[in-house]
Amino acid sequence: MSGILFGVSVGPGDPELITLGAVKAIEECRVIAVPRTKGESSLALSIAEKVVSMSEKDIVFYDFPMSRDRNEWEMSHGKAAEDICSRLLSGESVAMLCLGDISVYSTFSYISERVKQSGYVCRWIPGVTSFCAAASVCGSPLVSGNEPLIVIPASADNFDELMEQSGTKVIMKPRVISERLRSVLESRPFFAVSDCGMPDEKIYTDINDVPERGSYFTVFIVK
Repeated sequence: MSGILFGVSVGPGDPELITLGAVKAIEECRVIAVPRTKGESSLALSIAEKVVSMSEKDIVFYDFPMSRDRNEWEMSHGKAAEDICSRLLSGESVAMLCLGDISVYSTFSYISERVKQSGYVCRWIPGVTSFCAAASVCGSPLVSGNEPLIVIPASADNFDELMEQSGTKVIMKPRVISERLRSVLESRPFFAVSDCGMPDEKIYTDINDVPERGSYFTVFIVK
């Protein structure tokens, strides 16, 4: 019988925010798939290790480039999916860890599509998103009444257009504080949380206090 690929959300950083469902999936899978970039350590793994013993797990790292080169991108995802499928074929279930929620900008979405096309079952374990955690840390609602919520990658091509829409904007994954982003935040009320739920967590309400090259795990919430 073939194994199952689980996409397991581990939350934004605080291990207390991992769901019981995520813990159960990690405990039941011997193989733990860990996406990472350039061989760096994995934050998702370090969070999971705080709540589940990994001593008898087969931890497999998959390196994915932070690149817009489509060929390189396709090759890395295809290679990872192929390896995972070989493990599923042998009957072993695999838990792939993901920061935040598995359905929001996760590597798992690309891997699972390839795995499903190969005929295997994938299951998604939801989790707490970074922007929901950030709003809770700051004691502020994301939206209320009939307000819409718009989630925007900082590198979005139509960034300016999206920022002009009504409602609360969540800006994610800023590699640097670009002039475009700075000009937007200088003219609007916002709060930002970097490394939410982690020891280095910081809260900002003034763009001048935000480092130009701060943490990639910073989320801006613009009201």
